[in-house]
Amino acid sequence: MKMRAFLLVALFALGACASTQRTLSYNAGMPDADVFVGDQRFQIWFHDRDQTVLVVRGQPRSLGLLMAENLTVYANDRTLGILWWGAAANAVLTQFGCYGTEVTGADQMREIEYTCTNPVDVNAQVAQRRDEWRRGVRVPPPEEQR
Repeated sequence: MKMRAFLLVALFALGACASTQRTLSYNAGMPDADVFVGDQRFQIWFHDRDQTVLVVRGQPRSLGLLMAENLTVYANDRTLGILWWGAAANAVLTQFGCYGTEVTGADQMREIEYTCTNPVDVNAQVAQRRDEWRRGVRVPPPEEQR
């Protein structure tokens, strides 16, 4: 009973945070892409209404479960620099002529704005490539880590 009360209070506290509200504007289901940058694994969700992707560390899981995991498993891990998050996003964005432009966020979750060099129907591209991406996309680690 105490655990339920704690979880309920924690959910209300998270709900009050603006960044959490933004995170919850993404589809809460399974990620659109499973990306390996070197030996680090990231999950990527495309936003339905704007040109952003959410990048979260970890194994493929629903967004809620992965957020909870990141509050525990990776809570104190600050080893990955900004280039890792951008590399994860660009691993899929560049496949249809887009690239990350701004990285925001902290801890083990980042939101990355992107732009495209030519007009592109991003939702159609994601729908077309999602199954392939969920099987894993691999890119080398950033130059700083080689």
